[in-house]
Amino acid sequence: MNDIEFAHGASPHLGDLYERAKDYGVSAPGYALTLLRSFAETVCETLDPYMDQGMKLERKITRMRDTGLADHTVLAPLRVLQKHGNIAAHPKAFSFTTHDYPQMLKEALPAALKLLEHLYSLNSANGEAPGYTITLPTRDNLQLLSYRAVFEEDAGARHMLGIHFKEKADGLRATESMFRADDGYGFTSRKYIDEANHWFKLAANDSHVEALYEYGVYLARLQGEDFHERRQAGERYVWQASEDGHADALTFIGDCYFWGSALYQQDLEYARELYQQAATQSHPGALAQLGKMHEQGLGGPVDFNAAFRCSLQAAEAGFPRAQFHLYSLYEQGHAFTDDRPKAIAWLTEATELKHPEAMLELAGLIMQKLIPGRTDLDAQAFYEECVHTQETRVKARYGLAHLLAKKRDDLNALHAALNCILSCKDEILSTSKHRDLLPGCERLTPRLWEQINLTIARTHPHHALRTTVPRPVYIGPPVGRNEQCPCGADKKYKHCCRLQH
Repeated sequence: MNDIEFAHGASPHLGDLYERAKDYGVSAPGYALTLLRSFAETVCETLDPYMDQGMKLERKITRMRDTGLADHTVLAPLRVLQKHGNIAAHPKAFSFTTHDYPQMLKEALPAALKLLEHLYSLNSANGEAPGYTITLPTRDNLQLLSYRAVFEEDAGARHMLGIHFKEKADGLRATESMFRADDGYGFTSRKYIDEANHWFKLAANDSHVEALYEYGVYLARLQGEDFHERRQAGERYVWQASEDGHADALTFIGDCYFWGSALYQQDLEYARELYQQAATQSHPGALAQLGKMHEQGLGGPVDFNAAFRCSLQAAEAGFPRAQFHLYSLYEQGHAFTDDRPKAIAWLTEATELKHPEAMLELAGLIMQKLIPGRTDLDAQAFYEECVHTQETRVKARYGLAHLLAKKRDDLNALHAALNCILSCKDEILSTSKHRDLLPGCERLTPRLWEQINLTIARTHPHHALRTTVPRPVYIGPPVGRNEQCPCGADKKYKHCCRLQH
């Protein structure tokens, strides 16, 4: 028998999910991964018939582990399907890095087969699964979809063609250096995103819920004054999907009411209500936003317990933004009061998923010698990754400069530190953000120049720079005349930097 027959033999429902995932593997691998996440949920329910089917996949997997119904040979493939399925279903939540859906599917399909083999071993007399061969995927499904979309005018097929072209466009967009300002797609990906929206619009006009959301979100996110009416039209499409309880659509309209949008005025109370509806479906974005709203008292009273519950639910499902928020709640004294190791564990998980703020925070803790087993090299790697993210760029350069400045005999490191701190200072002055870091920039810059000159003089005495390094000017909070000077010179302020004022 082949793998499709093998899957159906284990369970008709699992066989259907596996076959569909394999059929869509060529045309829409991201969608195939979401089917395999459902496959993982069904496996858990098959192994434990008494399990509450409304539980999230993370809770199901944890229950399997805690009750002894699954060992590593089962838990490992379940985790693969969970992780890859989450990324494909909620790419925005994992937007810190690019994802190769075809490669992820190559890892997920064998994981699904391992789970099927386990089910067979439980039900067979000799504890072994029957032999099977693996069929190669074909593009037959894409041809069938095209036929159904064109000649049968099938809304589901049109939506799937839209997914196929959108995944292709998104994959190409990640490689493009030039793109259009209105939607972020470039020359190579343009024809594919236009084709995707053609099919999404046709399916949306037949009230296909997923297509209403996909087409509406594309229009609603267009940038520029000339697209105001199209953004309004897009929000109407998404609103129609939200009326059918579509979790992504509910969250998107919640965002519209949270911030205000082309069509909706800000209404924090109603935004919270919409997020709550999406949260009942374990939507990570809605749960994360609810956690923040409960914490800050937006659209309702402050409720740290609710903030913790929402963030924990999303964090347990593997979403990095919520994992970092749990750590933040601990730092503020609102969660994990007696369990700092658990807080650090959530921070580490978010870091492994490339959450920029988590990497920045962990790097800082490493530099403070608060994370056993981690070195400055780990902190440097985190800072270097965060430099490429707009939200963390300034702080990452600041931290990296101070870390590299410790390498007092390494000219390359000192020059890199100087470049980082000068770039950091320039961006602070140009944007007026992170001005609290400016005094540190002012103090470190002359110290780096001095150390560079000293290192050159020691290692290359004939090439030493003959320049006078200006003494640092303290621009921070007031310092008493008899207090130690903050420049680090080990002198009283009145005998040091005060003389320069």
